[in-house]
Amino acid sequence: MVLALALGASSCSGGPDSIAAQAKQGSGKGYVAGDGTIEQIAVGHRTTEIAVSGTTLDGTALDTARWRGKVVVVNTWGSWCPPCNAEAPDLQRTWTSFQDSGVEFLGVDLRDSPETGLAFQRKFALTYPSLRWDGGGVLLQMKGKATATPTTLVLDRSGRLAGRISGRADASTLRGLVEDVLAEDAAPSGGTS
Repeated sequence: MVLALALGASSCSGGPDSIAAQAKQGSGKGYVAGDGTIEQIAVGHRTTEIAVSGTTLDGTALDTARWRGKVVVVNTWGSWCPPCNAEAPDLQRTWTSFQDSGVEFLGVDLRDSPETGLAFQRKFALTYPSLRWDGGGVLLQMKGKATATPTTLVLDRSGRLAGRISGRADASTLRGLVEDVLAEDAAPSGGTS
């Protein structure tokens, strides 16, 4: 069973070049209020297996498949996106509280240069890694589950999509999704995409 709730969160959407250009111009155009959907997928209904790989902002190769057996949180963001800036402190606090509990966090920087992405990480003191923009390949690896920016995916220990926040993630909502997945027994892989 899939549980979806609509909250009044905002997100950024639009073409890859238009939003970044408009954000730099300060026009505010191209930002659309997100639907704020929070999706929680029961263990028996998880069918989307996701593995994300690429190069981090500091140039290291990373593949979430190596984190099987752990709960993984993947967050898409861009320095140009106001909700991404607003949620960054909550993401760091949540990561800090779970990093010794078998949870991994990964950011996916959208449309920024590595230098701009690293500046964003420094600004918010983010200590988890982020993949650099690769023209959209990483987004394809998320199988259509990260269409708004920001989007946060929670993957279970088998790499299956267990939860999703479309729009700004707040600490209490994300914490609840992660705690629910942590409370599950490690389930065998076998999900399909």
